[in-house]
Amino acid sequence: MTTATAPARDTPGGAVTSPFEGALFIDMDNYRARYECLRRVCPHRIEGPVCANDRVADAEGRPVRRGPEAVAAFIASAKADHLAKYHSGSTR
Repeated sequence: MTTATAPARDTPGGAVTSPFEGALFIDMDNYRARYECLRRVCPHRIEGPVCANDRVADAEGRPVRRGPEAVAAFIASAKADHLAKYHSGSTR
């Protein structure tokens, strides 16, 4: 019987054997999202979560719901913002 050896995630030299370097998790039922960087050496692996029900201060300091628009904006920019901040020069 022969068995195939599965590639290790932490291979010598820090190479990642996965074709994915990040994952965006979206919960449309509760309007929330988070981005997780799968690079082994990333200093800040999680962005978010952002939830539509989060309370933030408005211009007058009153707590208001963040709303689904904020979640949509986070989804649209999470990967690009994370790459720019922690992995300059990378496009994936």
